[in-house]
Amino acid sequence: MREVTLNIPNTDYSFFQRMAQGFGWKYTERVSEPSETKEEVLAGLDRAFAEFRQMQLDGKKGRRAEELINEL
Repeated sequence: MREVTLNIPNTDYSFFQRMAQGFGWKYTERVSEPSETKEEVLAGLDRAFAEFRQMQLDGKKGRRAEELINEL
């Protein structure tokens, strides 16, 4: 037996329920809410762009995206 996690849009959930019942699958439902509101995301972008503009004014150079990815 395997456990699988699916993210199903609300519009397709009733179809998934019918399909699962038809196959005899057992499932549990967990509704997740977005971790950040739209306002929080926009505020974060505003801070990031303000920091970027300040770096340009100060003549500082940022790090390349490739370097940041390689750190991960």
